[in-house]
Amino acid sequence: MADLLQLTGTPVERPQAAERIPVVLRHLHAGECLVLEGAPVDALFFVRAGTFKIFRTDEDGYEQVLAFAIRGEVLGFDALCMASYPVAISALEASAVHVVPCSDIPSLSQALPAFGQMLQHCGSRTLAHSRELVDIMAAVASEVRLARFLIQHSRRMADCGLSPSRFLLRMGRREIASLLGVAHETVSRSFTTLAALGLIQVCDREVGIRDMDGLAAFARSTRRPMDAPLIVRARLPANGSMPAQSRRPTVHRLAA
Repeated sequence: MADLLQLTGTPVERPQAAERIPVVLRHLHAGECLVLEGAPVDALFFVRAGTFKIFRTDEDGYEQVLAFAIRGEVLGFDALCMASYPVAISALEASAVHVVPCSDIPSLSQALPAFGQMLQHCGSRTLAHSRELVDIMAAVASEVRLARFLIQHSRRMADCGLSPSRFLLRMGRREIASLLGVAHETVSRSFTTLAALGLIQVCDREVGIRDMDGLAAFARSTRRPMDAPLIVRARLPANGSMPAQSRRPTVHRLAA
């Protein structure tokens, strides 16, 4: 329990008491399912390492991605008021989670107030991430949706103590497309657009944000960015020629 509280940044008044409470640590391989859609609710999961995909499968077999989760985030919180998990959760890479049985939550909250505080904090973060998805879908242009997704992912990486400007996307373009509500070909074109504007640089699944302020300004448009050419012109020198570095081709192929 002490490791779990430290993971979520929760201060503990009685660390010795937390150290005496065992918590199961479960390891998963890439592609392994943590939760099956419709399975009885039996536990909460706190991501220790790795990346998870949260999704549901429609009757026609289409997999709708609803969210991604990384280190320090809670999985299954939305199912506490239900009899079964409304979604499925699978690991996108080798991952690990702390497992807290639902039946232990009341006693843990009473014996260790820090656990109750951590649960409230993680629950609040889950709600905040739900609003982030609404913010993404409020944009009409696919390029803007992608820009908002990258900014949100950047912030979450920073919260984990990782680089917010250069990171490896563990999800493929089809999974990103499902989350954004567009075709996977559209995701590739959107990456190309953002790279052509000099906002990002992409090599396979590695993304580098070259201009965070510019990307944020681009993401504030809810409709198709009609002023995108103005962004490019703003980057040109007085003689109108592109700098040598900008003329170099940017690799923007994203693995599926």
